[in-house]
Amino acid sequence: IRHRYGKEAFGIRLSYLQEEKPMGTCGGVKKIEKELSGDPCFLVMSGDALCDFDLSAALRFHREKRSHATIILSSVKSPLEYGVVLQDTLSRIFAFSEKPDWSETLSDLVNTGVYILSPEVLKKIPEGEPFDFARDLFPLLIREGFSLFGYKDEGYWCDIGKIPTLYRCNMDLMQGKAKTYLEPCGTVKTSSDGDERYFVSHGARVEKGAEICRGSVISPGAHLSAGSRVTGSIVMENTRILSGASVKNALICENCSVGEEASVLSGSVLGAGSVVQTQANSEERKKYPPGSVLSRCPAFAEEGLVFTEKGVCRGEEAGLDREDAERLGMALAGMPGEKIGVLWEEREKKSAYFAAAAAGGVAWNGKEAVLLGEGAEEIASFAAAEYGFPVLFVSESEGKGIFFVFGKDGLPLLRRDVLKLSRCSEEERKASKGGTLSFRRDAKERYIASLSREMGEGGGRKVGFFGPFSEILKEAARDAGYFAYDGMRKEGVCLEVFHREMKVFLDGHRLADTEKARLFVLEKEIQRGRRAFCLPRTAPRYFSEHITTRGGKAEFFSLEHTCREESRQRSAATRDRWLYDQAHLAARTLSLLSGMTGEEVRDEFKQIPEIYISSLRYEAGKENRARLLALTGALSETGKKVRLQPGFFGMKIISEATSFEAALDNALEYRGKLNEIEEKLRGN
Repeated sequence: IRHRYGKEAFGIRLSYLQEEKPMGTCGGVKKIEKELSGDPCFLVMSGDALCDFDLSAALRFHREKRSHATIILSSVKSPLEYGVVLQDTLSRIFAFSEKPDWSETLSDLVNTGVYILSPEVLKKIPEGEPFDFARDLFPLLIREGFSLFGYKDEGYWCDIGKIPTLYRCNMDLMQGKAKTYLEPCGTVKTSSDGDERYFVSHGARVEKGAEICRGSVISPGAHLSAGSRVTGSIVMENTRILSGASVKNALICENCSVGEEASVLSGSVLGAGSVVQTQANSEERKKYPPGSVLSRCPAFAEEGLVFTEKGVCRGEEAGLDREDAERLGMALAGMPGEKIGVLWEEREKKSAYFAAAAAGGVAWNGKEAVLLGEGAEEIASFAAAEYGFPVLFVSESEGKGIFFVFGKDGLPLLRRDVLKLSRCSEEERKASKGGTLSFRRDAKERYIASLSREMGEGGGRKVGFFGPFSEILKEAARDAGYFAYDGMRKEGVCLEVFHREMKVFLDGHRLADTEKARLFVLEKEIQRGRRAFCLPRTAPRYFSEHITTRGGKAEFFSLEHTCREESRQRSAATRDRWLYDQAHLAARTLSLLSGMTGEEVRDEFKQIPEIYISSLRYEAGKENRARLLALTGALSETGKKVRLQPGFFGMKIISEATSFEAALDNALEYRGKLNEIEEKLRGN
């Protein structure tokens, strides 16, 4: 900007301040506090976005509300990469969620980085400390009772801080979606099909016979040879597109070369100085680092890793290949601490192949990779809390590695850590000294010992087990003094335990499913005098209602990557593994049933209400997901516990009731209302 405009542009005097040491988004504004103090308000605009907001209307809103701070908001289709803002009916802001996961996306309104502020709020910014508007200042203003409002502008706004949004912004400009001034540094032309515009900068060389179509942007110094074709793409400075080459819906950075008869396919990004050799192709939707050379054999391409409910993935398919597994291990080595544990699925023999790749990445990047042997996801979670270092659980499906990362509290990493890992996975790294591989084989034994302690004294009582966890539970039960056998719903108490569910049988008759058994344990804890509980956010709402009606208090923690600050709740969750680990639920249930006769066991479960949960997949259009989540609160009805649960791979309607039929009917009714809302959104 300084180079382009100097001291004056468009009749506006310009001055510049460069921070010697970056102090957050507030830092530069704090340094000119004296210059701003003489005016009733001033405007702050982040420079990494394009907008055509009506700032005069926003200023009127700010004055009418007598606001200390006004944030200009924009409605976006996918708010995951932005700061989501929650407002009341008077437009007063009461909460923020910075770069949320889908599970925490409760609004489609995002912070655009455009603020109108009163000078007095600058007094709340500390001197000489890193401080951020969205993360620090605005939450502080809310806590201290300052008036903080959000003004929704219907104009165009596009963040250009990431490659996909930079690309989309250029295409939107060519389609006239933004009312934005284009400097006369090039010519807007009409494509050969007559439908779309494209832009050719002065200084670009386009030979006769080169074809430019649909929204393309050709930068100064770019050279398009005769016979080349560029469609819907951004071609940056000093890049050459040779004869017969095709570039479609791609972004090519400066100083690249695309050879004769080569193809750069849709969604590709070529880093600066990259070369696509003659007749070579890029891969669709791949980002290539600077200096890449694409031969007729495809090179390794780079995109950020995404942490989802189905594990770590790249793009929209679950799982990683071996190269990505290594990169995940390298990224994990950047976490605090000296060790990263790796445990793999014992039922999937190929999982060891991907576990070795990830462990190699950890060691290659200078940390100790501790190989914990075979086990299950629950054992990996337990081991992380037991050992006090992160543990990577590895499984395999359809030729790809499935990866879940547990922090040292045994729960999925916080969202801020996930974002760091995703960024680290994109960085080019060189081998570091000091990395090692070590072995530790007692994770499974410690898990079994924990189950055994949970079961109490068995006293020779019979108990049957069935399901994938039966061998582990039998061993734990025998250690605790039970007579444990392979139970197929036979005589006496039998527990069926799977990864996501647990069932209790007595003499072949089912007494309880997972949530009823969990409620049974919860009620026993209350009877013993316990009043404070930390529940998973996915727990039935009946649990928290039951606790509060008995005079207790329920707090919550997340079983997914969360933006929330839950350090205290997550710490408390470790001691109550029965709330999210089915094997520990079985062990705790067994300990409570010990010493009871069959009739007493039946009577105990008769007193526990039935809880049925129905789950329906809901296929919402991607462009409507955030808006749907913002509107679903209005669908709640008294007595009907139904919610929309979002995830990276889609959405689910979760309904709970005291009968299966009621739960299903409520879910179907809810789906019908969602369909009506989405139909209206499509109409708009």
